[in-house]
This record gives sequence, structure tokens and C-alpha cells, in this order.
Amino acid sequence: MTEPVSVDPRQRAPQGGGDEDGGADRNGDHAANRGPDPAPQDAVPQPTAAIETRTERGWEVLRIRSEGLVADLVPGLGGTVTSLRRTDDDPDLLWRTPWGLRPLTPTLPGNAEASMLDHFPGGWQTLFPNGGDTAHAHGVEWGYNGETRLAPFDWRVDGPSVIMTTRLVRSPFQVTKIVTVDGPTITIEESVHNDAAEAVEVMWGQQVVLGAPLLGSDTVIESGATVVHPDPTATSGANYNDVMPWPRSVGEDSMINLRRVVGPRADHARLAYLTDFVDPKLTVRNPTADLGLDLTWDAESWPYAWYSLESGHRRGFPWFGDGYFLALTPSSSWPAHGIHDARRISKATVWVQPDETLHARLALTVHPRTQ
Repeated sequence: MTEPVSVDPRQRAPQGGGDEDGGADRNGDHAANRGPDPAPQDAVPQPTAAIETRTERGWEVLRIRSEGLVADLVPGLGGTVTSLRRTDDDPDLLWRTPWGLRPLTPTLPGNAEASMLDHFPGGWQTLFPNGGDTAHAHGVEWGYNGETRLAPFDWRVDGPSVIMTTRLVRSPFQVTKIVTVDGPTITIEESVHNDAAEAVEVMWGQQVVLGAPLLGSDTVIESGATVVHPDPTATSGANYNDVMPWPRSVGEDSMINLRRVVGPRADHARLAYLTDFVDPKLTVRNPTADLGLDLTWDAESWPYAWYSLESGHRRGFPWFGDGYFLALTPSSSWPAHGIHDARRISKATVWVQPDETLHARLALTVHPRTQ
């Protein structure tokens, strides 16, 4: 690991496509790639964040600090947020795979899920233009959870924000992510622009994977959703058409309460879809660990949320009975089984017209200490 290097807010750091002089990248100076216009002189002062660069296993990592939060961001790996803490010595709120952030090395052949997991460090990622199981669409395989999570982003600093841009290969989209850390809140504003001459059908969301010690037997989850749809691939006897009031869902032997979670190695798994939000918000708190957070997002773009809990249920690859995490995914679509199932089951895919830009926003606010 190299020593951290402070970043001049005026500096642009090219990653796989930007001009070294800080000019437009090779994809062109598309409007979707430009940051916000400079604030007028009499504007309210903007929050400030300290941004450093370091190297972890060959990856460039940006560490963004505010007075209440420390976040690690990897532009070269889909702009993944790999770590999130209140302060340096606080426990991480995000779950990390046992192998973490792996170097870019050759991997063994395997199915779509195995290929995805080869370079999945955990944390917070974008799912676009596909979500969940791999899908063959528009003449090409889109892969498990889509291409964006792997795409290398160019980045630059604009005040308290990191602005990242990329052009996907397997679909005709420019993707822009603006990451801002302000006090106890990290916000990711995202836009996707269709460069093509034809409309393209997509799924879109952001997945935040949480782990211990935030996750534990005392953890409580609150939701602004009113309706729950269980996933029959995770619970035998369930049906996508089953409609339950939050927080109820179908379990293997009885109804389960999604508000409460089990401890580690409980041989338990859940997968359900939250809909009909009166308030697009999820709160996860563990009073015993004195940890908690709120997720809030743009319900117009992402009207659903996937709820996935793993606690020692999946044997063999990849968790071998030791997985323990909660994945929450505000999304345009459900279920989490690729674009064709989303079209067939919920009719909730999104068509992006030629030269159209879509926007969405997800904010995570960390609760202060109570002790």
C-alpha cells in the first residue's frame, strides 16, 4: 500500500480514457459527463471534504473524509464504495467478501455468478443495465448484475464531490456518478444516457451490502414500504403474487418478520421485494452495537427495494455456510433474476429512449453515537 496522497480539488485523475491534461475523455464531452455548473459568488458555502488517494492491491482508492464519515471509493471498479465508517477507528458498516478487493489477475472459467464473485469485494455498487441473474439482451450477454459494477470510471474532484464517468461496452450508455460526503451523509447521484439510435430496455438500481457488527441478532429494520412480495426461488411454497403487509413475509415453516434479523450461522436466508412505499426509506439499527443508518432515495426512478438476508444458509460455493450479510437494493425493477424475469413477472423494466438521460439518487446517513 502506498502512502496517501492529498488531491487538489482542481485536479482531474484520468482512469483508462481521460486526457492527461484534464480535458475531455476519448468518449467526447457529452453533457451527461459534465459536472454541475459552478456556484454563483453569493451562493451558500458548500460542504468540504478531504480527499486522498492511495493504492490497495493495485487499485486506486479514493478516501473521502468529512467531519462525520470516512468512505473508500474505487473508481476503477465501477465506482464501488468498499468501506464506510463514522471515523477511522469505528467498525465498518459495509460487508466485505472474504477475499475483499482482489488484484486484477486472470480468473478461472465459470458460470455468470462465479465470474461476478471473482471481482466482487462487497460494499455498495450500481446494478445496470441488468440486475441479478445474467441475461442475454440486445445481442449480447449482460452479465450478473450488469456491466457498470465492473466498468472503469474516469474521475475528477469538484468541491466536496467526486464526479465519475464511463461509457459502457455491452450497452450504449454513458454513466455518471457524483459522490458527495457531507457530515454524516454520503450521497450518490447517478445518471445514465442512451447514446444509441434505438431505445434500450434496462434494469437499474444500487445495492448496499451491510455486515456485522451493524448486523446482529439485535438489529431492527424499519421501512417505508407497505407491501412485501416473497421470492419463490428462496422460499418453497411462496409465489410472486403473494401480497403481504410490511414486515411480514413467507418463511419455510411459518410467517417471518422482516423487521428483525437472526444472528450469524443461523441456517437462514430471505429474499423479498418491498413495494408501495409511502416514504422511500430504510433504516437499519443495532442498539447493542450503537450503530445505525438511514437509506433514502428517489422513488420515481427506483420505486422498489430488494431485501436479501444470508445467515449461514448457503452451503458450498461461495459462502460455505459462513455468509452473514444484508443486501438492500433500491431498484427500478423486480425480481432479482435478470431483465427477462423482471419484464415477465412484474412488468417493471425501463425503456430508455435515444438521447434520453435518466437520473436517480441514493443517500446513506449514519446515525450518531448515543453513548
